[in-house]
Amino acid sequence: MDYLKALHENPDLAEKFDSLFDFFLLDELSPRDDAEGRYTFSLPGMAFARDGSGGEYHLLEDGSIGYNGSEGQAGRLAENMDALFSLLVNSICWHDYCNAKEYVDFKTLEEYGQRQRGIILEDVDADSWRRLSDALGIPTGEPLAPVLERFRKATQREPLYQCIFHEDDGSLTESDGLMFE
Repeated sequence: MDYLKALHENPDLAEKFDSLFDFFLLDELSPRDDAEGRYTFSLPGMAFARDGSGGEYHLLEDGSIGYNGSEGQAGRLAENMDALFSLLVNSICWHDYCNAKEYVDFKTLEEYGQRQRGIILEDVDADSWRRLSDALGIPTGEPLAPVLERFRKATQREPLYQCIFHEDDGSLTESDGLMFE
């Protein structure tokens, strides 16, 4: 399914998607926010969505999806739009699944994922979540570990997607990756 097209063609669906997943779809592919020329990126791409904290989702030239956050983190999130939307819908808040220590094996990862999802669902309208997943044809009743493992692999694939910040003193600061320990 062309998820971006579905959201563009149904503003009500796009608004509900943004409300639940903090994913504001841009009207069209746009130049990335480069902080007035202070950011450079390791791979070419265009912005297609933003989150409420100022982070941006980038469609990279190879079709993979990058993210540049407002807190100094950047990286590849998914290998394609299908994997991104599966991650967004299944995790509800992918930022809460970035603890690299939990990505030991599928059993540990599944337990971690389900625990995180349970915590998030305490504060989310689960019926809205199910309606949105159904509207997009993304199943949520399947194991979470494969979705999260695809996410982990995307964050580590070479070449890494990075953002470099050009400091006032001329030094360069590389972004942190999306996974933390």
